[in-house]
Amino acid sequence: MLVREHYLETKKLLNNIKPRVVGRWLLNDGYFPEEYVLPPSFKAGGIKLNREPYFDNLNNLKEKEIVNVSYPKTSLTHRIFGIQHPKFYHDMVYWLVKDWQLVVNHLFNDETKIFTYSLPIPVTKTEGLSLSPIRSGRMIYEWIEMAERDLIVDAVNYSYLVRTDITNFYASIYTHSIPWALHDKNMSRNDKEYTLLGNKLDRLLQYSNDKKTNGLSVGSALSDLIAEIILAKVDRDVSLKLKDIDFVGVRFKDDYRILCNSESDAKKVLKNISDELNKYNLNINESKTKINKLPNGLYREHSKKYYPYSLSGAESFSFREFEQAALKALDIHYEYPGTSILNKFISELTKKDRLKIIFSKDKAKQLKEIKKLISLLFMIKRESEKVMGNVLAIIDLIFLEHKKSHSEIKDFIKGIIIDDVKRSSAKDSVFDVLWLVFFTKFRQFGMGDVSKYVDSVLINGNKFYQCLVNNKPIFIDDKYTLFKKPKDLNEIMLIEYVDLFKRD
Repeated sequence: MLVREHYLETKKLLNNIKPRVVGRWLLNDGYFPEEYVLPPSFKAGGIKLNREPYFDNLNNLKEKEIVNVSYPKTSLTHRIFGIQHPKFYHDMVYWLVKDWQLVVNHLFNDETKIFTYSLPIPVTKTEGLSLSPIRSGRMIYEWIEMAERDLIVDAVNYSYLVRTDITNFYASIYTHSIPWALHDKNMSRNDKEYTLLGNKLDRLLQYSNDKKTNGLSVGSALSDLIAEIILAKVDRDVSLKLKDIDFVGVRFKDDYRILCNSESDAKKVLKNISDELNKYNLNINESKTKINKLPNGLYREHSKKYYPYSLSGAESFSFREFEQAALKALDIHYEYPGTSILNKFISELTKKDRLKIIFSKDKAKQLKEIKKLISLLFMIKRESEKVMGNVLAIIDLIFLEHKKSHSEIKDFIKGIIIDDVKRSSAKDSVFDVLWLVFFTKFRQFGMGDVSKYVDSVLINGNKFYQCLVNNKPIFIDDKYTLFKKPKDLNEIMLIEYVDLFKRD
């Protein structure tokens, strides 16, 4: 069974990595949200895994607050990403590393029939005993497609497909559920001195988030790992309760796909997933729950509609072909809002850090096409703001390649950026403004202080923004290197950092 083979191979690769290597990766590459959320100035570097924790007495902690940035999921909804104080984050990693084999055995057990495709630790055969600097979630739709492709291979043995996910997953996580999942409710409650790993994580999470017990901050690989700890227990317990039913499933984060042989079996699996989730104050999203008679449901509708227009297989294409594909991607986006179709389209415009679009050789027409491309990219960004990093990376490629032959491009880009900063300020989009201000400083466009166009109280009070504009530390008592000035990064192309869906 292909999905089980993937699961076992992942466990084998993870067991080959030394725990302290995992710890150092979590502290550095895993600290900030994935690269499409924050500009490259925000990067942890050279953080060591200490021999001792910062807090030796978990009964005597002083609470800190999460530093947040909102990130647009759709035009109407936002996801809040946050980072914990580095000392609390360090100690959670420290205790995980100390008890690493317990964690691995918990995540990968022999009883489960639901196999995860969302381990946040980027183990690969290529990297061997090392870890890739690329966060697994950067390739989110490719991971989902991988899980779906593997499931299709196994689908021939089944008749029905169940699709569901968890409502408001990260925000609904109850910190006490971590020790419940890792150990046992009674055992956890009797551990008053925080000797159990789960209770240590629970306590440190609470105090890193103003003593709150509800909600897990989204962004760090550590948060993703803790989420996996909880859902691994759910998956295992569902599987054990339904040993007599023939089914197999895959899970990417909070997104489930289950194969089974009858509609009644499908309903039993769903009910048991729901029951187990309820034990951790989590709920199935009924509006996204479907039972399909195979082969229906194996392929996502927006992917099927986009496939004939996809540019992924082309080494290069004309500007006209780009326009047609862009318009089709937008049509599909409007028909299926909230999907990743615009992310996928934008990712197909580059290959190995080069732009695949071939402009006209006529100089006047070429300039017109370049301006149209930049305008279209910004319009697409306004439909799906989460592509901001990649849009700016493509504009960066265009600017670097054509700034000598078309010097007027610089002023054209500056005008669009100023307009977009004003738009973003008006709608309190910290995410947009961070990227736009970063880009002007990164390429040193000579625009002066673009922060003068930001009159949003919310944005001006954001700690990431204050750090970017005024070099103000994100945390007052922070001794770690968490920020680099944009101008100190301009020897790289932005695409090298922000290529969300990197293909080599």
